[in-house]
Amino acid sequence: MLGTVSVLLLLFARGFSSVSSADSCQCVRGAFHMTTPTMRSNAHGNVWCSRAPGFVLCAVLAFLCSGCLSLVVGAAGGAAGAVYVMGKLNDEVNYEMSIVHKATVAALAELELKVLEDKVDKLSAHVESEFANGEHVWIDLESLSDSRTSLTIRVGVTGNEVRARKIYDAIKRHLS
Repeated sequence: MLGTVSVLLLLFARGFSSVSSADSCQCVRGAFHMTTPTMRSNAHGNVWCSRAPGFVLCAVLAFLCSGCLSLVVGAAGGAAGAVYVMGKLNDEVNYEMSIVHKATVAALAELELKVLEDKVDKLSAHVESEFANGEHVWIDLESLSDSRTSLTIRVGVTGNEVRARKIYDAIKRHLS
């Protein structure tokens, strides 16, 4: 964000013009004339002068520097698999919530993890388990539609991505 602000300030402080010659034009700096193209004369003849290209450049730089580009690219590629964020592994699967719940319980049994808590209703489910070393596992399911379910896995208080992905892979095996 700081980078975006500094780029904006730099560009506005210097001023813009669409002229690429050594003789820069003197664009009108009035409050309402900043984007109005004006005709100016220089050594090469008459030249159109406008701040619009500068505003476009500023908008593109702000977009690139703010991280929005990576957000758009990430959203486009986000359908590829689970995302690990802030200690939780999140994914959306194209199965009914009850089917994902059964696959979750079967995956925990396959990994020899004892189910400590299993709460389920038609819209959500919460399953808790524990590894042999005492590391706690929380799995939350939420029905997004009739055939789409949100799956969240957290292992340990601060998160353990390796173990969360092993549980996730076991669940995916039981779904296919």
